[in-house]
Formats: sequence, structure tokens, C-alpha cells
Amino acid sequence: MRVPLTSMADAARIALETLPASTKVKPATVVLVDAADATSSGASGDSLAIVQALLAAGYPGRTLAPVVDAPAVEAAFAAGIGARVRVSVGGSLDRGRFAPLPIEAQVRLLSDGEFLSETTRSSWHAGRTAVLEAGSYTYIVTSRAVSLFDRALFYAHGCDPRAFDCVVVKSPQCEPHMFREGSTRYVDVDAPGATSANLLSLPYRRCARPIFPLDPGVTFTPRAQIFQRPR
Repeated sequence: MRVPLTSMADAARIALETLPASTKVKPATVVLVDAADATSSGASGDSLAIVQALLAAGYPGRTLAPVVDAPAVEAAFAAGIGARVRVSVGGSLDRGRFAPLPIEAQVRLLSDGEFLSETTRSSWHAGRTAVLEAGSYTYIVTSRAVSLFDRALFYAHGCDPRAFDCVVVKSPQCEPHMFREGSTRYVDVDAPGATSANLLSLPYRRCARPIFPLDPGVTFTPRAQIFQRPR
């Protein structure tokens, strides 16, 4: 549970350092893992904190990011494919943690959000979904949260992660061939969120203190306990 994490500022720096010198060459894809906002772990999925860190650093690379924001989707549907919209994306659910990001974007694709999981082939229901393109940043905006432990959401909406310089992956674990293999860098980012591995960032209230690993000077000694079924 004690995962080595990279600060958002350092993650943005790594992305900048890895950026190809020319847009004409194959992307050297950097995967920035936002496990703190992993929908499969119970988070809301409406964080764009990593994207905001990239923008603050002036990152110009082709970037792909998923986000849950039903109002932004409805605005995109009202505008139609090809139209330009001014909307705020992100921060519509977990407002205490995440700030919305105002963008002006072109509506590239609209869908009903019905597709199959790459991993299990089960049906996933993201609700109405829009692909918004704002400069070099592409956002796949869903109305509902779906699991993101594979590439199904990206593929179902015409986006191949390998075609981007930077991809935000909202899952603590994906099969290696999906993102880790083939990426230039794979970075676990210390982003805010309800499912962060940075336990000190979470507001524990109903917890006996002191306890490992939240408090200093507390040791944890694991002990195995064997349970035997009565005969």
C-alpha cells in the first residue's frame, strides 16, 4: 500500500523532457497514472488535476485524458459534432477536491457510451459521451463513471493511446501490454483523489490513533492467523 509516487510538478517535467523534438515522429508516449481518481476503485472520475499541472508547465504535447462531467457532455450534444463549445470540464462531482477546467474545444465525436470491456467483454455504460479537442489536448468526457483498467473507453471513441505523447490512465493497475509496454515513461503520480495511495492525504476520522502508517513511531508486525473449518 506504500506506493512510491511522483509529484504532479515532477510528472509534468518528465512529460516535457520526453516530448519528441518534432510532431512528425512517432510519439514517445508518457503514461501518467492517476490512481487517486480511479473509478474502478470507487473515485468519482472527475479530476483533471494532472492535466492542469501539464498546462501550468506549458506542456504542448498531444494529450489524452478521460473525465466524468455530465453537464459538459450535454453542452457538447446541444452544439453538435464539429461545433466549438466553451465549457468547464472536471470538478462537477468531487467539488471539494477538484477544480473545473474552462476550455474552448471542438466537438469531435458524440456517442451513447455503450461499449464492451477490452478485458472481460462485458457491457459498460458510460452514458452519453463526447470527445472534445482543445488544442493538443483531447478529452473523453462521459456522463457516468466506468472502469478504466483497460483501453476500452479510448478505443470505443476513436482514440488510440499510442498515437498520443501523453496519456492519463485512471487505474492503479492495468495489464502490462495495455499501457506500460511500449510507453517511454510510466509514472505513478501523487495526485489528489479519494483513492490516493498517499494515505496521509486522506482525511481519516474514524480511525484509532496512533496507527501505522499514518503516525510516526508506530511499527507494524504482521502475524498470520489460521482459521480452521470445524469438522
